[in-house]
Amino acid sequence: MSLVAAEADRIVGHIAFSPVSVGGNAAGWYGLAPVSVLPERQGEGIGSLLVREGISRLQAAGAAGIVLLGEPGYYGRFGFKACAEMTLPGVPADYFLILPTPGGKPLPAGEVAFHPAFNS
Repeated sequence: MSLVAAEADRIVGHIAFSPVSVGGNAAGWYGLAPVSVLPERQGEGIGSLLVREGISRLQAAGAAGIVLLGEPGYYGRFGFKACAEMTLPGVPADYFLILPTPGGKPLPAGEVAFHPAFNS
């Protein structure tokens, strides 16, 4: 899923969510990356709006949860947290964050893998 923030026919922000596998299984989880906002528009809440809207849409569509590699201080405000059961190889555990769907299925365990296109 890809969302944009536009103002007067100009794109000022973008966010993308892609399916990921956990422990080798497609479990309804998505990876958030990237999120971007024009430098001159940063600090206005555009990125936060995109993150919240993406979370809302994925939860409404029945996603099990969202993972990301990011700053805990920023993404923690949206409910993301570190989780020992899910890992991303080569990434410090403190910066690999998850957001399970409220009332969703039990957390899967294992390594998270993005689509091979992200490895290129």
